[in-house]
Amino acid sequence: MPAVIISTCGTSLLSSGAIDNDLRKLLTNHANAGDWSELPEDAVDTLKRHCMSREAELLAGDESLARRMSAELNSLLSWHKEFQGTKQDVYILLATDTVLGRQTAESVEKWLQARSHTTQIMSESGLRTRNLTEFRESLSGLSRKLIDMLDGYKQSGYEIYFNLTGGFKGLNGFVQALSTLYADKTFYQFERSEELLFIPKLPFQLNAQQLVNEHLHTFRRLSLNLECEPAQLVAIPDSLLFKIEEHTILSEWGELIWQQGHKSIYQQDLLPSISAQVRYDDGFAASTKDLTPALLSTVNQRISALGAYAEGGCKNALSSLDPKPLQHQIYKKRNLWECDLDNHHRIFMVKDGNNFLLEKVDRALH
Repeated sequence: MPAVIISTCGTSLLSSGAIDNDLRKLLTNHANAGDWSELPEDAVDTLKRHCMSREAELLAGDESLARRMSAELNSLLSWHKEFQGTKQDVYILLATDTVLGRQTAESVEKWLQARSHTTQIMSESGLRTRNLTEFRESLSGLSRKLIDMLDGYKQSGYEIYFNLTGGFKGLNGFVQALSTLYADKTFYQFERSEELLFIPKLPFQLNAQQLVNEHLHTFRRLSLNLECEPAQLVAIPDSLLFKIEEHTILSEWGELIWQQGHKSIYQQDLLPSISAQVRYDDGFAASTKDLTPALLSTVNQRISALGAYAEGGCKNALSSLDPKPLQHQIYKKRNLWECDLDNHHRIFMVKDGNNFLLEKVDRALH
């Protein structure tokens, strides 16, 4: 069975081995820099030369050298040896939003690609510990990307492995929590060892669906960063929320609960609109009665996204929503719009200013 291996990626490639104290100090002092432009020129020259030198040494070396130079490659090579990886395996490297983190992840990726492995680097803007608010926002964004990706691989028959050997503590702790929900196996490797330590799953499951169902309207609005009434927020545990100035969003843990809990709910019934600016015509509910669970889930997703679009003044829409007016003259007179569901189905609706009246789900007109 093919596998996806999620690896947190740190900067061990740059800091391992015999490097002088001045260089080690530069690596430490500028660990959170997001771009070379944030560093003094002399530091940029020194660190760029070091990054290029370490990458060239890594790419020219064998597996034994790769193990010594990179904690990430050491653990991945041990995994490959133990589980006899296949050509369909995919290696995902979780990198920080720092110049040194990206440099390291790119070097590790080049080493893997040179050996015909499929790789991808994932990160999120603000994923560095210099600013706590940005860091927590970025974790929420990263969790959404990861969960969508992992669900896709699961449906395609892949096993999911989490490798927590590299990276830094702030990210690893969160990824370990994520792994208890999504990983088939989670492993770690001590420095200079070739044996993998497997981390057992927690002996319980979060009852995410029940919690989400109890506060569904609020969770749906929070998932799209829409404002909620204070009374609605009070009912949700503080650990699932994160306040930025006067705006409340889902915390990284709240995002996990939402992603884990809402999918089954969205497949069961047509849900009420999350916005007063999106209403249903009399026949709309009837047009959704015979939809497959998957298509019904998409309908509920699009209705939520349409609410966010309407409340934002119809200025910015998610690419998956793609709201647009129909061009034939008979439709233009009514200001009839559509939004995509899949290749064959659309939601048809009448637009009035920044308000929408949803008429029916039907086959696409093309």
